[in-house]
Amino acid sequence: MQRALRGKSYVFEGELPEEVALLLEKWGKLVKRGEVAIYSIEQGEIKIRKISESPTKSVRRIYINPACGCVLEIDESRDFEEGRIAYALYKKRLCPEHQA
Repeated sequence: MQRALRGKSYVFEGELPEEVALLLEKWGKLVKRGEVAIYSIEQGEIKIRKISESPTKSVRRIYINPACGCVLEIDESRDFEEGRIAYALYKKRLCPEHQA
């Protein structure tokens, strides 16, 4: 069974898509410093699970679960040969409060 990490904060080490950044700011605090962004959720949980791994690449899925019932899943792709980290929105489900 895969190990999942849980917490209230996460450090994004690459450029976040604008849609993802806007959604994260609804539920917590997002502080950007250059290419690094530090996110902390006020109520809810952040869970990280490894999806795939090879000697040159790694993909982790970040689950953002605020207390309101929304769900946001972001894929973090790390390419070790090129030294690149990319984030992509995998799935989002908004509660009735945030759909408006």
